[in-house]
Amino acid sequence: MRRFLWVGLMLIAISAVALAQTPTTPAPRPTAPAAPATASAPSTPAVPGTKVAVISFEMAILESDAGKAATANYNKEIEPEKAKFEKVAKEVDDLQKKLQDAKTDAEKGPIRNELDAKTREAQFVQENAQRKSDDLKQKLLAPIAGLANKVIDRYARANNLAIVFDPSTDGTNIVFANKASDITSEVIRSMNEEYAKDPSLAAPAAGAPAAPAKPN
Repeated sequence: MRRFLWVGLMLIAISAVALAQTPTTPAPRPTAPAAPATASAPSTPAVPGTKVAVISFEMAILESDAGKAATANYNKEIEPEKAKFEKVAKEVDDLQKKLQDAKTDAEKGPIRNELDAKTREAQFVQENAQRKSDDLKQKLLAPIAGLANKVIDRYARANNLAIVFDPSTDGTNIVFANKASDITSEVIRSMNEEYAKDPSLAAPAAGAPAAPAKPN
C-alpha cells in the first residue's frame, strides 16, 4: 500500500495562499454635474519602479521566526495523526507478511479478509490525517503569507522595485539572477522585526477544522 508522506510544512504550496486585495471604495456620485474646469492641469502619473528583484517566498515564510513557530505548532498538532497512521500501517505490513507465510487457502482466507479490512482502515486514517494537515496549513500559514506580502510590498516601494520574481516556483523563464538582487534575507529580517513587535500579526486564522468523516 502507498505510504502516507509526512513532509511537514516544507512542501506546502505556499504560493497558492492567495491574499485578496481590498477594493477601493468608489467615491459617491455628485447630485449635480460639476462645472467644467477652465484650466485643468493633467494629473501627475505614479512613477513606476525601475528595478527588479528575486525572492524565495517559501524560504521567507519558513525561515522567519513566525514561520518556525508555525512549523513547531504544525508538527505538534499533526503528531497524533501521524502516530495513528504509523500504527495501522505496521499492522497492514504484519498481515501482509502473515499472508505470504500462510501455506493453505484455508489459512489465507481469514488473513486476507482481515488484511482488506485493515487496509480500508489505513486509508480512512490517511484521509483524515490529510484533511487535518490541510486545515493546519491554512490556519497556520495564511497569516504568515499575509505578513510576508505586506513586508515585500513595503520593501518594493522603498527600494524602487518594479517587479519581484520567485524563481523557486518556476525558474524556467529566468536565465540569470544576480545574488545582489535576492531580497529574501532582507524580507526575513523585516518579518522578524514585525513579528517581534506584534506576534498577533501571524496568529492562526480563525475557523475550526472540519470534523472527520466516519468510515463506511
